[in-house]
Amino acid sequence: MKTNLPVPDRTRSRAFTLIELLVVIAIISILAAMLLPALSNAKAKGKRIQCLNQCKQIGLASLMYRDEYNDSYPFGNRCRGPGTGPQSVVDPYAWPMQLLEYMGGRRSTNQPPIFLCSSVTEPPVAGWEFQVHFQANRHLLSDVDDRDRPITGSMVRKTSIYWMFIEKDPGAFCNVRAGGLENPVLAAWNVPPGSPGYRRHENGMTAVAADGHAEYLKTPPYQPGRPPPNNFLELGDCSDQANPAAHGVWTQNHPRTKLYTRRRVIAPDQGSAFD
Repeated sequence: MKTNLPVPDRTRSRAFTLIELLVVIAIISILAAMLLPALSNAKAKGKRIQCLNQCKQIGLASLMYRDEYNDSYPFGNRCRGPGTGPQSVVDPYAWPMQLLEYMGGRRSTNQPPIFLCSSVTEPPVAGWEFQVHFQANRHLLSDVDDRDRPITGSMVRKTSIYWMFIEKDPGAFCNVRAGGLENPVLAAWNVPPGSPGYRRHENGMTAVAADGHAEYLKTPPYQPGRPPPNNFLELGDCSDQANPAAHGVWTQNHPRTKLYTRRRVIAPDQGSAFD
């Protein structure tokens, strides 16, 4: 029997049903959730590589400085940071300005990007002419408050195993000795908010060795409320001896130490930790 029912148009596109649309959205959400951690890790590694590259540039500047100053590491005033006079970041006799001479110099109003870490989220520190996110090893880049002459490369038996610069919290001094790392940095490691400047790159920080090469150092995990760690993991204190127990919380070097702060423990009136 012949009917007059309409023949379906198979060329017409079929629309999604609500269920199908929800399934597609769910699949996209799952894929995005799987990819976001990988993208976040890639971004963090990119920032770490950028910071390592800046460390390398600072290391090269220090080598050029030594070439011009009879193998001496930068020596002059200790850099505390704020202001415009002696011991500020613009003091011509403090290490930031001494090394900037070999990295293009500085105009009166600009922020040298070489001293910035892209992982820093804190606002700029008030009172500083420009921000510095790195600090120098005061045992190595000494100052007139500590010594009457600079440390030279010949005093350091193996320059590749001592750190010259590490990262820091934005407001911290630009020079630090082992005692300053021990207390308050390590002593307050697990006291909120801890010391984020020393672990801003995937629980680690970038560093410059005394021979100018750049390193990535793993630091202790941040565990709020727990006792302070005994050491800085891949950052050690003395290369020639274990630290004395009376020294405080930084009592021993970790077996995986990559860079040390100094060669030996000394009394304040006995000269340099590298002599």
